[in-house]
Amino acid sequence: MSEPGQLAAIRAERGYLLSYHEVYARTEPGFLDAYTRLYRRFTLDERHLPARERELVWVGLLVADEEAVGSLHVERGYAAGLTTDEMAQATAVAGAAAAWRPIFFAARAWAATLPMDGFTRYHALLAAAAPDLSDRETDLIAVVVHAVHQQEEAFLHHLDRLYAAGVRERDVAEAISYLLLPRGANALLWATDQWLSAVESGRVTPTGELAGVNTRTRRS
Repeated sequence: MSEPGQLAAIRAERGYLLSYHEVYARTEPGFLDAYTRLYRRFTLDERHLPARERELVWVGLLVADEEAVGSLHVERGYAAGLTTDEMAQATAVAGAAAAWRPIFFAARAWAATLPMDGFTRYHALLAAAAPDLSDRETDLIAVVVHAVHQQEEAFLHHLDRLYAAGVRERDVAEAISYLLLPRGANALLWATDQWLSAVESGRVTPTGELAGVNTRTRRS
């Protein structure tokens, strides 16, 4: 496809052009074509999550990453039927999730003088942050938010909750795949390493697509 045709097709599909579209249309159109196909599958095509959940996770992820170039997902959230308040609650989940670290520091370091149940305190914050979101929606947002910050215990806690609620593994896989665009392959690798290690240790029992996976063969 010619440079003008390639750019016109991208504009027609996405509604805008970015600087890298023009650079790679001129310098390496094959790369741009491959990336465009990946992006289409990654964030435009319907995959497994309902559109509502997809955009809630995106909003929480982009806020956790402090990514200003992300308001497109707010627009997509409106198109999916989300309200302003529901998306604001997704941003609040990202903020409340960040409380994990100080809460559990205090619960452990000051246990003798300030006894408290860290989980109760933490989940009270999440419930206050997102009163209109379901537990599943909150957990999907939080598991990705904790992957952004590579908070292992918190990531696994929300993964535990999702499994306990009967989540489909493909839904979790889609949610954490979003890390690839703003955070890069290493962030996605961190999340999938944590997930497969939880399977390997028996912390979670795969019931769907990951059943029978041999985690010991990875990176061999």
